[in-house]
Amino acid sequence: MAFATIDVTKGITGTIPVANGGTGLASGTSGQFLKFTGSTTVASSALGATGKVLQISYAYKTDASSVSTSSSVADVSALTCSITPSSASNYVYVSATFEGQNYGNGSSLTPHGQVQLLNNSDTVLAKRQYYKSISNNQHSSDFGGVLEAYYNPNTTSQISFNLGILASDGRMLIYGSNGSYADKATSITAMEISA
Repeated sequence: MAFATIDVTKGITGTIPVANGGTGLASGTSGQFLKFTGSTTVASSALGATGKVLQISYAYKTDASSVSTSSSVADVSALTCSITPSSASNYVYVSATFEGQNYGNGSSLTPHGQVQLLNNSDTVLAKRQYYKSISNNQHSSDFGGVLEAYYNPNTTSQISFNLGILASDGRMLIYGSNGSYADKATSITAMEISA
């Protein structure tokens, strides 16, 4: 049994509707794809830019260590990560990874402190508290963690991020990439994400 063939260039005029297996289109836009824009409508469309990572900035702590013996916030030295958003409507995701110790000072037997992720306006974006019961003047076990924040800074000006530490009792120490704790890691990463 022979199959019949149809010359569509002669037998069809106009466009074939979606309901009949066509696209309903006579042409499209180069570099775009086809998607349904209605239950029976297909159109040319660009990839959405929402949620796209536009730029990444990274910094790591380059000195030996930072120590705080104060209940007021002290910036962690040699660690600043900066990023300049390309649009005020975009978001910034920032992540800080750190390692350190809290330890006794004088008669302090329960040193505790806090690590904060700050922007250049000293706004606290995230924080973590640490407590440790130890013998007088002895180092506690190492601590570490990750602080994360996702927010819209609503600016196209440069934003800087840093870690802040405070020792409500005893001392807080954040490791750097040099000195006795060179195998430890403290860093900040910032990413601009399209709205």
